[in-house]
Amino acid sequence: MNKLLVALIAGAFATAVAAQTAAPKPTKKERQQDVTAATQAGSQSSVSTATTAAEQKANVKASKEVAKMTREEKKAFAKALEQSNLNPNNDAGVNATAAQQKANVAESKTMPKQRVNLNTPGAEKALDKASTR
Repeated sequence: MNKLLVALIAGAFATAVAAQTAAPKPTKKERQQDVTAATQAGSQSSVSTATTAAEQKANVKASKEVAKMTREEKKAFAKALEQSNLNPNNDAGVNATAAQQKANVAESKTMPKQRVNLNTPGAEKALDKASTR
């Protein structure tokens, strides 16, 4: 009877130990499928990730087919931009604007500076009137 009890207790320990072993790890392929499914389920749009990747691949391929500008073409393009009107609201062009600014500065330098004396009663009244509007 003692042997029977010892055998039962040993068997119970063996089953408890076997039940505590770790579950088998999923293979790389299974984990990859889980990640893909979670990514597609979590995406905000209805378009799958694979479709988006395919579109991006096609866009990159198309962009690489576009011919690059040569050095001479870049220089000619930059020169044309410098000579053209960069501001659509300015019909005169860049050079005319620079000349007008130069003339305005020269004219403003000839004018006397206006100094305001704020310690006079008239100036104080004007400031009070302006601040209460």
